Amino acid sequence: MKKGVLILAAAAVCIGLGSLPVRAGAPAAPAKLTFVVQASPESAMRSELTVRSPKLLKKLLPEKVRPVQQVPLTDVYAVLEKQGAMVRYAVDAHGNWYDTLHKKSLELPQAIKDRLHGYAEAVRTAHYGQLASWEEARQTIAMKAVCRIVDVESGLAFQAQRRAGSSHADMQPLTKADTAVMKEIYKGAWSWKRRAVLVEKDGRSFAASMHGMPHGGDGIPGNGFSGHFCVHFLGSTTHRSKSVDPDHQWMVYKAAGRLEEGFRLASPNAVADSFLIAINQQDPQLLRYAFGDPANPQLAQYLNDLGKVTAIRRINPFRDLDADGRLGLELPVDVTVHEGARRPKKQKLTFHLKRSDENARWVIERVEPPFFSQDK
Repeated sequence: MKKGVLILAAAAVCIGLGSLPVRAGAPAAPAKLTFVVQASPESAMRSELTVRSPKLLKKLLPEKVRPVQQVPLTDVYAVLEKQGAMVRYAVDAHGNWYDTLHKKSLELPQAIKDRLHGYAEAVRTAHYGQLASWEEARQTIAMKAVCRIVDVESGLAFQAQRRAGSSHADMQPLTKADTAVMKEIYKGAWSWKRRAVLVEKDGRSFAASMHGMPHGGDGIPGNGFSGHFCVHFLGSTTHRSKSVDPDHQWMVYKAAGRLEEGFRLASPNAVADSFLIAINQQDPQLLRYAFGDPANPQLAQYLNDLGKVTAIRRINPFRDLDADGRLGLELPVDVTVHEGARRPKKQKLTFHLKRSDENARWVIERVEPPFFSQDK
């Protein structure tokens, strides 16, 4: 087993994305289908489940397909290996299959589609944490409880103990070795950036968000960590302001594998705010969900330049909006843009948001001006 790879079946193997060479005269390898779940395309942590059912896989070919304009955002992929070739499909939340290379969807018999969707959901359930409220999670993550914390991007894990905190969990790495792993997650430098994590205790796995900055009281001598770090859960608040931190909450939804649900519930203001949070937290997957369309050309520009802006802060609260019955709107926001050691500069951004109908979620169509493309 590779680090960061959870194998859910004894026959499962680690996979690549290219074609497999076949030795001349060798018997064809039996077909297999591997479901892969990753929180983002960049994630080193993934969960896999391999299906070896000749009868089932035979029904996947020949395929009935139809062209689509775009392949939807997803965290589930199915890799079919058959007759020396490998094809990678994206699987959406409804169990629909898409050929990612040729932008075509497969028309599968409903019974086959449902069975395959069951496999995909089993992998997702094993991969992510439970979206539980802080009030529920704190019953298991009790005071002085020792937990295993897993970073959903890197797959790195360490032990930590809850030492304090009533509005969220104040935790400390258990040993110097645990501190070293935590610092590796943050690439060797402590940071306030939020990261989606799983908090595991007594057989349960909770979706959570942590930052990586030692601060405040200390309680475990000799662990090489001066202070504690904060871990937030669904609906948890900061200790002083008693307010929900939206940066942490988006990471909680990511750790639960429910970003799509989070955006369905989000107001236009919250969608625009998610763009700013994605920039601040350097999270490409959150940025993808804010735009909704993976083929959006401006999204490609922001992903390419992610990291050039170290922080972007709203100057004033969002203005109230009446979005009832509307399919499009413009949202001006005054921000301060921070670029490394440069002097911060004020700028007005206008978010153009849209939705396909009144029941659809809001997405960003474009942001004007596209500040990453400006001369620096």
